[in-house]
Amino acid sequence: MPGPFVSVVTPVYNDEPYIEECIKSVLAQSHQDFEYIICNNHSKDRSGEIAADYAARDPRIRVVSPPEFVPQAKNFNFALRQIDSRAKYCKMLLSDDWMYPQCLQQMVEVAESNPRIVLVSAYRLIGDRPDCFGVPVERSSFPGKEPCRWQLFGTAFPFGSQSTVMYNAESIRKRAPKFFPEDRFFMDVDIAFRLLADGDFGFVHQVLTYSRYQADTVTDTASHFNSWPLLHYLMVEQYGRDFLTPDEFRIRHDEVTSEMYRGLGEQWLKDKVRREKKKGFWEFQRKHLGDIGVEIRPDLLSKGILSAGLNLMGSLSSLRGKIRNEMTKAT
Repeated sequence: MPGPFVSVVTPVYNDEPYIEECIKSVLAQSHQDFEYIICNNHSKDRSGEIAADYAARDPRIRVVSPPEFVPQAKNFNFALRQIDSRAKYCKMLLSDDWMYPQCLQQMVEVAESNPRIVLVSAYRLIGDRPDCFGVPVERSSFPGKEPCRWQLFGTAFPFGSQSTVMYNAESIRKRAPKFFPEDRFFMDVDIAFRLLADGDFGFVHQVLTYSRYQADTVTDTASHFNSWPLLHYLMVEQYGRDFLTPDEFRIRHDEVTSEMYRGLGEQWLKDKVRREKKKGFWEFQRKHLGDIGVEIRPDLLSKGILSAGLNLMGSLSSLRGKIRNEMTKAT
């Protein structure tokens, strides 16, 4: 008897080198009761042709496109609006990633174990590096507030990327036409917090997906802009009050604020040494802080500059000490 129907969705833009591997991993799933929607965002390479070729050979595959080229978040939302009304679950898979053959089956099994589960995740590989570890191994179902607290405290980061998780399809329909927020940094983490405010979390303790890290992508660009401290701050500022006690929020908010401004202070010092600003850095910070109505505070930036300077001096002193020790050993 076939299992619950799943809509698998792959948004694609100019991923000709990887899209075929992605498609093959979907077709190789042990859970075979699915449709596969490939949303071609007007690619300029052969991505759309490759998808169309597979669709001609397998009726489960549909290739769709928005009316015109749109930014990433809008393309994701357009793709999700195409899922079949029969779908109980929706599994996204980015076009440069792939799934192991048991991915759908094991995620569906966990989701079916608890009707309150709205989001299922699992371990993943990013290149050759394992990720999403830290989830308690003795359980596969959790109240939604638990993974949100792990994420806020930084003890575990279970949400991965869009390729890592599976959503309850009804949760997507309830938020149509915009499931993913189109004005948020790391929209996948943002939607996880929103879903888990009212639902439970499932986790498969197996590596089920592979994520490819590519240069010049949105994620790669963000990694050069103090993005991790910025994300921590944005998460706590937006959702800390919902999932932490007042004392926990105050302490954690102070920590992530100091961490973010220390990173901004370090960049400010680097800009002064180079006598020019790093291209795009401050625009990136202001844009994503502005998304939640926050501006860079000059008083906190001054503290961040001081903290970064003290760290730099400490690092130089430590380096000089190591050099002296090595020279003493050599003689």
